[in-house]
Amino acid sequence: MCNPPFFESLEEAGLNPKTSCGGTSKEMVCPGGEKAFVARIIEDSVVLKHQFRWFTSMVGRKSSLKSLVSKLWEVGVTIVKTTEFVQGRTSRWGLAWSFLPPIQKPSISLPQKNMSFMLEGLPRQHGAINVLEAVKSYFSMHGLSCTLNTSAFTVDVVASKDECDSVLKNHSPVINKSISFQPTGETSNGPRSSDRWSLRILVFQQIPGTLLVKGSLQDRSSPLSGMFAAIFQKLEEALRHEFCTKSA
Repeated sequence: MCNPPFFESLEEAGLNPKTSCGGTSKEMVCPGGEKAFVARIIEDSVVLKHQFRWFTSMVGRKSSLKSLVSKLWEVGVTIVKTTEFVQGRTSRWGLAWSFLPPIQKPSISLPQKNMSFMLEGLPRQHGAINVLEAVKSYFSMHGLSCTLNTSAFTVDVVASKDECDSVLKNHSPVINKSISFQPTGETSNGPRSSDRWSLRILVFQQIPGTLLVKGSLQDRSSPLSGMFAAIFQKLEEALRHEFCTKSA
């Protein structure tokens, strides 16, 4: 970082008793002071902008920053940064600039971890347990492993990529609760745990006839987590077909 002559004269250097300065006249003084000196650096940077990524200089007075920053924008820089350095009772300011085009950082979209929907207008005979059984039946018909916990009102679903594809490629089936499906156990050659996807479905009764169905992704780092939203939407379509059309 350039440490320019800060003053127009040695007399000026001694005007501030709170600032400790020392050096020869060649080190501390130049015509026009630090503004003129740094302005010449800025002019040189315009010529050298394709050879250097960043240009920097120290500034002795905060009041100098405003005019220097304005000059930088006038010559077409794309980035300007300032900072303050403090040592004892002496303050200095750093000025940095670049002509590089700003980097457009790609936006990172993380998969949704939680989703929910409401089932409204259900007959009183259709409670949370009925919907939980329908959730288990829906995923079981596609070959997914399901565990129903009636005391916690949850269904835990585990699936491989092929099983997820099966859900997404098929139209929402009419849920037939008379089907009893028990998933087969995985063999030693089955999918690895890192290739599997885990989802928990919870069903809450808000008021009679109104249920909240909430899906929670258990491992967002799974390579299959991007399928969560689409699969949960398929489940919503199936449950609405089973319960809401019948109650209409």
